[in-house]
Amino acid sequence: MRGVDTKERYLEILCFKQFYKHFVFVEDEKGNRRKRMEKYLEVSAVVDVGCGDTRK
Repeated sequence: MRGVDTKERYLEILCFKQFYKHFVFVEDEKGNRRKRMEKYLEVSAVVDVGCGDTRK
């Protein structure tokens, strides 16, 4: 929106761990990648709340 002073805020409404074995690639400081097994995913559900003066 143009001409409207808004702030972006995120409201987290749900956060949990989903247990699932999967592979991820981890990069070191030299740029080399290494494959690693993870046991869970962190899941967050958020809402983008736009607050501001909409009277303009």
